[in-house]
Amino acid sequence: MTNSLSDRNYLHDRHRLSHQQIDRWLGENRSKEFLDEKLKRLEAVKHFLSVTDLFSQNGISFISLKGPLLSLRIYGDPSVRLSHDVDILIEDDRIEPAMKVLIENGYQLTQGEFWPSKKNQQELLIKSAHHLVFYNQKVNSILELHWIIMHEFPLSHKMQKEVITKNITEIVFAERTFTVFTKEFELLYLMIHGAIHGWNRLKWLVDIKEYPIADINMNIFQELVDRFKAGRIVLQTNCLLKEYFNVQLPFDSDTHFSKYIINYAHNCILNDTVDGFPIKRIIRRYRYEWLLIPSFYSKCRTLREILFRPRDIIAINSSSKLMYFLYRPFSFIKRRIFHA
Repeated sequence: MTNSLSDRNYLHDRHRLSHQQIDRWLGENRSKEFLDEKLKRLEAVKHFLSVTDLFSQNGISFISLKGPLLSLRIYGDPSVRLSHDVDILIEDDRIEPAMKVLIENGYQLTQGEFWPSKKNQQELLIKSAHHLVFYNQKVNSILELHWIIMHEFPLSHKMQKEVITKNITEIVFAERTFTVFTKEFELLYLMIHGAIHGWNRLKWLVDIKEYPIADINMNIFQELVDRFKAGRIVLQTNCLLKEYFNVQLPFDSDTHFSKYIINYAHNCILNDTVDGFPIKRIIRRYRYEWLLIPSFYSKCRTLREILFRPRDIIAINSSSKLMYFLYRPFSFIKRRIFHA
């Protein structure tokens, strides 16, 4: 472990751990020195309640992802984890009503985000992206409106919805009842989310280390791991927990995997920068995704990602969905060969 992972400022700024979490990591008791952060976290909880109240008042059902409710589950306190946005999962047919509520209450799509007016373009966006990002300048709050958890899951949109429907429960907070994932599904979701991002923020690994594992039904969890072909991710998670915290979860898998996915995660964790995508990094990223989940569907998704980007939707205006998949190769040839 490098010295930087013993540095409070580095853990806070680079890996987005709160000072309460860093105290637990370093065995210190200094979080009271950073009361301003605690006040900001409490304000963020207030914003979470405010925006979710808007959805409830307008009859928009939703599932809360991560955020204050995950902090409540892990620490018994909704303001321990750092969270810079509110993540909400809704049904496809509620996207436009939800957008209307947000826009009427001071939220706007962030730069680069868009919602097409044409039906075929909306369908393409839903299949190629997983959320829209909104920002409210007045309260300095970001909200991500999800209609799917993530496209990297080795299950189709429809199958994901079926699994989610069977793995939700309710939690009561601030005299409100929220729909959330069951603990088994949430834990697997946290693992897959962290793995897909290469674990470049240690906060995701800390979430899993601190998760109330004693409450997990091992049989249900294993069924979900098998369903999502996540055996390699479970092994990767345990390897990283062993490396950084000298602990492991009571889960095992007979799955074999390439050490590349461990080395890639180490590089992401220890790299001081997480932005920027030079060509070599892109190649390494695609290789990592290819090896991470042994699913034909996931590999097809990776190939689709190479051929098509959501931004392509606004680059052309066509009634044919096929044209949007032909645009990127054509654009590449045009830019790189004819205009070299």
